[in-house]
Amino acid sequence: MKNEFSKMDAGSLHLANKRVLLKLISQRGQISRSELSQATKLTPPSVTRIVDELVYKDKLAEYIGTGSSNGGRPPMIVKYKNKNNYIIGVDLGATYIRGGLVDLNAKFISEIQIPTEIEKGFSNIIEKVINIIQRLQSRKEDNSKIWGIGIGVAGLVDRKTGIIEESPDFGWSNINLRKELEDKLDVPVFYDNSTRLMALGELKLGDKKNLKNFAVLNIGYGIASGLVIEGKLVKGHTGFAGEFGHISVDTESSVRCKCGMYGCLEALASGHRIASLGKLELANNNSEILSELCNGNPNLISAEIVAKAAKMGDESCLKIYNDVIEYLCKGIGIIANLLNPEIVYLGGGISLNGDFLFDLVQSKISKYLLPANANTPILPSTFGEHATTIGAVSLVLEKIINLELSVKQDAEKILTSN
Repeated sequence: MKNEFSKMDAGSLHLANKRVLLKLISQRGQISRSELSQATKLTPPSVTRIVDELVYKDKLAEYIGTGSSNGGRPPMIVKYKNKNNYIIGVDLGATYIRGGLVDLNAKFISEIQIPTEIEKGFSNIIEKVINIIQRLQSRKEDNSKIWGIGIGVAGLVDRKTGIIEESPDFGWSNINLRKELEDKLDVPVFYDNSTRLMALGELKLGDKKNLKNFAVLNIGYGIASGLVIEGKLVKGHTGFAGEFGHISVDTESSVRCKCGMYGCLEALASGHRIASLGKLELANNNSEILSELCNGNPNLISAEIVAKAAKMGDESCLKIYNDVIEYLCKGIGIIANLLNPEIVYLGGGISLNGDFLFDLVQSKISKYLLPANANTPILPSTFGEHATTIGAVSLVLEKIINLELSVKQDAEKILTSN
C-alpha cells in the first residue's frame, strides 16, 4: 500500500506535518524540537521551520528556552500556548443558557449563566445568546484572540446543512442558527447537539481520555445520549444519532411525549416529568414538605425541588424518584446491552443530585443488565454542570488543532460543524 502522503502536493504535505506537530505539542504540553523530530521522523530543519510557523505566525506555541544537552547543541523547548488564546463555549439549554470564556486547556477565565425563559420566544433566546457571547468577548485580555465560539443546542442538528431540524424542548423546527447569528458576531461559530458535545468533551478532555467505547446520557429537561464507539463520536447518517430519550420503556403508558409517541423514556423520566409529577402531588395535597419548599406556588416546582423534598424524607417525592429511576435504569440497560461500553456517564441537571440519584440507580440497575455488562461503571460526567460547555469548547478546539481556523479564518462567515 502506498503511503497516503505520497499523493499530496507540497502544500498539503506541509499542512499535514504541521497538524501532526501541533497535536504532539498540545498533548505533551511542552516538548523539545529534537523529540518532535524523533517522534515524527521529520528532519530537524523541517521541524524547525514548522515550529517557527506555529510560534510566530499562528501563535499557538511558544519557545520557553533550552533543555539539557548530552554533548551537542542544547535542544529548544516548545510549549503549547494557552495565554492570550481563548474559546467561548455556550450551553443553550431549555432552563439556563451558560457561557464560558476558556483558554486552550479548557480552563475557565469567566462564566455567565442566565435563565433561558423559553416562554418569551425564539427571538428573545437568540438575543440572550448574543448578549452572553458579547459580554464574554469584552472580558478577554488586550492583545488576545478568541479563536471561535462553540454552542451546544438541544435538538436534531443536520450535520450537512447545520439546520436544527427539530427541538422538542424549545418547540423549534427548521431553524437556521447560522443565519440568526452571522450578522451579529465577528468570530466563527460552530454548533452541534448538546449531548453529542458532552460525549466529545469526555473523549477529548475527560478524566479518562483513553476510553474507546462509552455512552454519555444527558438527563435534564429532556433526555438524550452521546455515543463513542471505537474512539469515534457517533453522528449517524444525517447527524441525528443518539435520541435515547425516544426509546419506548412502557408500551402501555398513556403519557404522551412531546415527539407525539407514548411511553418514551423522556416522557417518563426527564426533569420535566419529575416537575410535572411534583406539581400533581402538590395539587393533591400529598406533600407538606414540597408545599413548604415552593411556598405553595406550583410554578416554582422543579426536579431539583422534588429531589430536595425526597432527601428530606417526603414519601410522595421519594416515590416519584423511585418510579422515574426505574424507567431510567431500563434505558441504561438497553444502552449497556447494545453497546457493551466501558463506562456509562450520567450528565445533565438530574445527575447533579449526587449520591441520592446514583444510589437509586445502583439499587435498580442489575435486573436490566446482562451478566457480561453487570460490572459496567455508571458514573457522573467529568464536567458536571459544565459538560455541554466543555463539549462546545472541544468542538472549536478540534478545529484549532487541525489548523482549520489558521489556514482560512473568515470572520464574516458563521460555520457549522461537519
